[in-house]
Amino acid sequence: MNTEKIWLVTDASAGLGLVLVKMLLDLGHKVAATGPDGDALLDAVGAKLEGQFLPLTVDLADAPSVQRAVDATAAAFGGLDVVVNNAGHGLRGALDSLPDEDLRGTFDINVFATLNVIRAALPRMRAQRSGHVFNISSILGFDGGSADWGAYCAAKFAVSGLTEALAAEAALFGIRVSLVYPGALRAAGGAAEQAPELAARNAQARGADGDPVKMARALINAAQAQYAPLHLFLGRDAFDQARAKIQSVQQELARWREMSVSTGFVDERRLAA
Repeated sequence: MNTEKIWLVTDASAGLGLVLVKMLLDLGHKVAATGPDGDALLDAVGAKLEGQFLPLTVDLADAPSVQRAVDATAAAFGGLDVVVNNAGHGLRGALDSLPDEDLRGTFDINVFATLNVIRAALPRMRAQRSGHVFNISSILGFDGGSADWGAYCAAKFAVSGLTEALAAEAALFGIRVSLVYPGALRAAGGAAEQAPELAARNAQARGADGDPVKMARALINAAQAQYAPLHLFLGRDAFDQARAKIQSVQQELARWREMSVSTGFVDERRLAA
């Protein structure tokens, strides 16, 4: 059985995106990858594979640029099977101190870039009634309780919300959707990246940095699975933080249940009967 797929990975110049692209090429998949500089991306990947790798210079915040990239992918490889929306940008600072331009820029990269790719790719996937979309959120898009990272949390929560809605819409056309929540990622050379996810760490999670190679393998395995996960947490820190958030919400639901359920209209006639 031929398991070769056509992948499009955004923001693949470094980190998880770059590791994923290299692994996909090693496995024989056809890969298009975007970056701000296609030539630099080609150098970073180190691939000279004619007909297998397509580096693309793309401004993900510009919808026509994204559309051209998706069209180029389909023209080069004959279709599109898997999209990985990997672009992200962290913005640190108290919410009342951040300038409007920076806040909107954070949403442009994390949210609207993702939407641009979805709007360009989904019509093709609907027509072929198959495909898989991975949207990379963050553990901070599930648990936002990290001071000074509110803008990033808000943007990644938006990614999480739109992905859940996308999954409901796309399922009607045989398209699978996965929402990925990575924790802190260890960069090449063994040092943890200075990423927002580090701010979410508790003392017990020190040294639990995610391995980008293992994370990339997890994404490939999820793409090949019979039943794809909608919610996929990557990293022990992300898993533990998600579980703690769920437990906290369950406790508050129980504690405030009476108030929560008491706010509906009451049928006075039923009470009098």
